[in-house]
Amino acid sequence: MTTVKSRNLNLDLIRCAALLMVPIMHSLDHTGLYQQLLYSWPDRLMIAVKTLFTCCIPLYVMLSGYLNNKKRLSARYYLGLIRIVVIYIVCGGACLIFEQLSGIARRSPREMLSALLNYSCCDYAWYIMMYLGLFIMIPFLNMAYHGCASKGQKQVLVLSFIALSVLPSLLNTYFQLYSIWWARLYPLCYYFTGAYLSEYMPEIRPGRAALGLLAFLAAYSLFFYLHYEAQGAALIGVYQDTWEVYILSVLLFIILYRLRLKSSSGPVAWCLKKVSDLTLPAYLLTWIPDSLIYPLLMAAVPAGAPRYKWLFLTVPVSLISALLGAQLVDWIYTPVARFTAALGKKAFFAGKDPLTSRSDR
Repeated sequence: MTTVKSRNLNLDLIRCAALLMVPIMHSLDHTGLYQQLLYSWPDRLMIAVKTLFTCCIPLYVMLSGYLNNKKRLSARYYLGLIRIVVIYIVCGGACLIFEQLSGIARRSPREMLSALLNYSCCDYAWYIMMYLGLFIMIPFLNMAYHGCASKGQKQVLVLSFIALSVLPSLLNTYFQLYSIWWARLYPLCYYFTGAYLSEYMPEIRPGRAALGLLAFLAAYSLFFYLHYEAQGAALIGVYQDTWEVYILSVLLFIILYRLRLKSSSGPVAWCLKKVSDLTLPAYLLTWIPDSLIYPLLMAAVPAGAPRYKWLFLTVPVSLISALLGAQLVDWIYTPVARFTAALGKKAFFAGKDPLTSRSDR
């Protein structure tokens, strides 16, 4: 008798929440928030919005650590690259075609190919470049994580990467005290954090964790306002490798994971699963509606608070448009997925995997 492992809707919820944060984060780039003093109450509120929604990429990477920390080095594992690459090529190609047709830029076929290969086909493609590198390293990261013999050793591993990539942003608040050379390791920090949470998820009520998140966010927003003297330009420095975003990302991950979702069936569950499955192409394709919507908004509405209320319209339009496009991409990718699955069942990958054979021992 075989048992089928049920799908954890909370993980889908985390992925959906991260996707929702993406167009909100991108919308802030077009509000004039970073070019003004944040004296009004709407401006001050945007400090909290920017800080909290910067958690979108950390949530994705922690989710990768949560789900993939048992992956082992094998040729079959690397077949997973096909999905990422095919989705990127289709979405990146769509962005390049849109760019040509809309007149945003004019590229020769050679320049278009170059843009696709160096991840400059759209402003959001940098994530694919980062994640492909992380994907390649995952089996070796897992060796390091599971090579730790105890919970304490795993804590030291996570804390080591926090010290290397996140801690500099805290210790260098007032003057340069700590090296920032390793700050770009922040994806590994979030990956190991997600792996740790997969084993040692704190037993805490989501309501209590939410109160902690809101209290921390309010305190940090006040600190930011006073320390940076309401300079909107300083918000650009609120990034994935900063200590406040790390704390908020971990708290938000725990809150969403601990929420009690009533059923794994029904329209809400179906919606969560569907959107969760489309997050990667939807993330990339939000660049297209963003490129249409925000030039019009910037031309018609003054910068600052007058533009904030329009985000309640522009963000849903961008997200829904991207999801519709992502569904088309999914239909294109489905034959590739079937071929990949068939290839994975062949003996070369299943029974005689060259990366797991003992012939070299």
